Amino acid sequence: MPQWHFRKRPHRVRIDGPGEAVLRAVTEVTWSEVPLFSSLLRVSSFGRVRRDPARAVLDEFLSSGFTVLTRTDRELVLAAVSGGEPFPPEDAGGARVAWFRAYAEPASTKVAFDFRFVDGVLSTETRVLGADEAARNSFRRYWTLIRLPAGLVRREILNAVRRRVQP
Repeated sequence: MPQWHFRKRPHRVRIDGPGEAVLRAVTEVTWSEVPLFSSLLRVSSFGRVRRDPARAVLDEFLSSGFTVLTRTDRELVLAAVSGGEPFPPEDAGGARVAWFRAYAEPASTKVAFDFRFVDGVLSTETRVLGADEAARNSFRRYWTLIRLPAGLVRREILNAVRRRVQP
């Protein structure tokens, strides 16, 4: 997402392993491997929501409105829009990426986060774009609350990936 209003700067971890193994590990990290993340989500739901410890974290994102926007041998990008607007079907022509870039419904927010593996370093970054001032103000309040815990969660996920690739 070349333009954004909010950004969680990249967190990085060095991993010794091939790119495909690293990105596969990103998709396989389970809730049991990220206990801080699981606990924060449980607290934010006042204990009502409990995650299956064996379920992959990214599967949970994909079932809650995120979609894979791009997947290469070096990068995995997930994206979502507020309001649960469905993405177009995946195609070789890039319609999904074009739709996401163009989406700008009033009061909507677009979120994209990636995992990128280059030169032995796995990084993750989040970018958020609010379609208008109302969306930006609403997200700003949320961002203020989650910014610090989100950074801790990112580090926890990156370290879980490293443990999977470098046991």
